[in-house]
Formats: sequence, structure tokens, C-alpha cells
Amino acid sequence: MFIVDPTLSDSEIERIQERLRELAVARGAEVKKIAVWERRRLAYPIKGRRDGIYLLAELRTQPSVVKELDQQLAVTENVLRHMAVKLDED
Repeated sequence: MFIVDPTLSDSEIERIQERLRELAVARGAEVKKIAVWERRRLAYPIKGRRDGIYLLAELRTQPSVVKELDQQLAVTENVLRHMAVKLDED
């Protein structure tokens, strides 16, 4: 899950989604979905923003790939926050 700048246009959000998809696939990850979740008020300001657009990405991959994606999201300017969570396998 990650939160992006609420001032981004739909096309800019799509570019962020596509960039994450390309990075994940290039490293051997299976992308189940990357979807815009919703716009929400943040509990506290992050990078001067009071709102954020939440995006949810569901991937199947190795922990080393998650670490690489985590590093890429950390340096992406329009990503305010991000978090990786391991889901139970179904």
C-alpha cells in the first residue's frame, strides 16, 4: 500500500502504477493487481499534505524484490508514504 500526492492528475497516478508494475515484473514478481483505493484525510500532515490518495498493490514475489521496490518507492517524489505487508497465502 502506498499514499501519493493528492494533487496528481489521473494520468500521473497511472504512470506511478505502471512504473511500479514495470519494476516488479522486471524483477520476476507476479503482479496480481495495482488499484487506486480512495482519497482520504491523513491523521497528520506528510510533506505538507493533509490528504492523500491510497493505492493498493498486490504482488507475489521474493522478499529481496520487496526490499528493492521499497527502496524505489522511498525515492519517488510523489509517493508520500508506503508500506509492505506480507499476506497469508491462499
